[in-house]
Amino acid sequence: MSVGELNQLMTYVIDGWMLFSAGFIGIGLISFVSRRIQEDIEADAIALANQQSAAAGTLETAEVRVAQAVEDAARLEEVAAVSKQLAKTKSKQSDSSSVSVST
Repeated sequence: MSVGELNQLMTYVIDGWMLFSAGFIGIGLISFVSRRIQEDIEADAIALANQQSAAAGTLETAEVRVAQAVEDAARLEEVAAVSKQLAKTKSKQSDSSSVSVST
């Protein structure tokens, strides 16, 4: 094998090695980037789930407050009705003549 042929063979070997290395590095880079993208997607999904659970908790708290407000309104109406009834009873008692019994 002459020096020129050996030189040409080594050029092919080196070119092949560079292509292999570039391919290996490219695959590694693509794998790294895809892993990072997947981690970002998972982090976004977790953040969204946390936001939704927080929103659901806030909604539940608001619903409880509304229910308590309705209950409070019902109690106030009941107290007002009882107060009116007591006022009517008191006015009837004060309107009736009082009889004193002396011994």
